[in-house]
Amino acid sequence: MSKIQSRFFPLAFLAAKTTIKALDLTGHAGGTLPGAIAETIDPAFLGDIAKPDQVVFISGTNGKTTTNNLLNDLLADNGYHTVTNRVGGNISSGFASSFARNATFGGKVKSKLAVMEFDELSGPRIFPFFQPDILAVTNLFRDTFSRSATPDFVFDVMNTGIPSGTHLILNADDMISCRLAPQCEHRTYFSVAHLAEDTQEPVGIVSDLTACPLCGGKLRWDYAHLRHLGRATCESCGFTNPKPDYEVISVDRSQHLFTVRENSAPGAPTYTYTLNSYSIVNLYNLLTCIVVAREMGLTPEQIAASLAHGINITESRYNEIDYRGHRLISMASKGENDTATSVTLDILRRQPGDKAIIIMIADAYMAKAKDQTEYIGWYYQTDFEVLQDPSVKQVILYGDTSLDLLVRLRFAGIDPKKTFVASTPEETADLVDLNKVQHVFYAHGLYNGGIADVSRQKILDRLKNREALHE
Repeated sequence: MSKIQSRFFPLAFLAAKTTIKALDLTGHAGGTLPGAIAETIDPAFLGDIAKPDQVVFISGTNGKTTTNNLLNDLLADNGYHTVTNRVGGNISSGFASSFARNATFGGKVKSKLAVMEFDELSGPRIFPFFQPDILAVTNLFRDTFSRSATPDFVFDVMNTGIPSGTHLILNADDMISCRLAPQCEHRTYFSVAHLAEDTQEPVGIVSDLTACPLCGGKLRWDYAHLRHLGRATCESCGFTNPKPDYEVISVDRSQHLFTVRENSAPGAPTYTYTLNSYSIVNLYNLLTCIVVAREMGLTPEQIAASLAHGINITESRYNEIDYRGHRLISMASKGENDTATSVTLDILRRQPGDKAIIIMIADAYMAKAKDQTEYIGWYYQTDFEVLQDPSVKQVILYGDTSLDLLVRLRFAGIDPKKTFVASTPEETADLVDLNKVQHVFYAHGLYNGGIADVSRQKILDRLKNREALHE
């Protein structure tokens, strides 16, 4: 065990180990409970506990969970054994739980490599106790307002706490997060070059970057991929995106391939990788994963082989069933996050064919809490206007805030004749007019997947019954 700084550490460690054992015996994941107990007994537990030799953090507003899970899967496929917080314990108590599980009573660690999701606001509780070797940041957007306020607030919290010796891996297309921690000299940047579907400037109801982040001057945009992710230059001070070390230079959607050029390597070689489900979000997440893996020492050939045989975007975020030409797609997005939800809605409405879109974004857990109320202001920062698309024949709402969302759809100009409110998951399936639509798509919160599955199964049953009647 590392040098003990607190006389309470032995008791805290024993309590954490006992809690882990009890949770395992009862079949509970317990992502943060063991660590929370340990930190209550010993507030310096994270400094006292034995830690892996190398620690890699994945952070950012959108994509950190997907990227973290992808990276752990990729490393496991190549023979690495990691300690991680896959279940989502991305705050200090989650790290404490993971490190306690990884430590032995003899002071050793079971795995010498940690690859972990890191909450953007957790730095003040974690960095005083240990320094990550690598910190990758996917992006910074506005997030849950009641917790994260604005991107500027999150930036300031992260910016002052990152240890100077940490290797930063940053998104060159994000002029907010690419400026993080100038005290860190070891910096690696990644980028996606201009794509055919890019816009001339950021589009959407809101943009988190309306002026130069350095001087407040006007930004001249070359292109935008997604909201403020893109390339621009300040007309006043000349601030622009940093040059990327890794750059996606082409995407072949039909072949599910994309090519990355390593600009800083001798000869700027290019490598091609598999992306099983294209979206700009998935492309960024997978690119981040690849860049971190390359900086950790994996070869392009190792990475490409793993991606080619199935290590890719998790089905928990995107799942598709095709029943005799009827596509039933379920897409999850981060709750109370307007960018993630806007992207999901846009991806679904762009799918070919007439469709019904069932929206299940109300927080099912918060709805049951007597002392909490879900903040619905984020509905007015989300691009529901895309549902005006004529191929969207029905929009069906479910959840405790459905009436609030219905009002938002009215403001978005969605035809009242094609909007419906369901009182149960089963009713969402009943409301779908299979004579008008060929496909049924679900946009739901991360923790509403089970509710969406109930509805989707009933749609499948209806399709099978219709088929039986026509035989």
